[in-house]
Amino acid sequence: MQHLPPNFADDLAQMLEPSHRGEAAGIIEAATALDDEGLRTFLDLFAQRVRASARPITHAELQRFLATSKKSGHSHGL
Repeated sequence: MQHLPPNFADDLAQMLEPSHRGEAAGIIEAATALDDEGLRTFLDLFAQRVRASARPITHAELQRFLATSKKSGHSHGL
């Protein structure tokens, strides 16, 4: 298993709207409870958004990614 880079959390935080970081952490945590397909969808949507715009990612965008991801897979405990 590969480990995350040392500054991964800081790098991720830089992509998020500063005032939404706390809520974003909760959504990202919820995404980890998705099955493999759902998590893959969430990460794909996140990556597409990062490539599409340098704007910080908002809480609402992450909520949409999670909702879409739940439809593509089955969540565990959500």
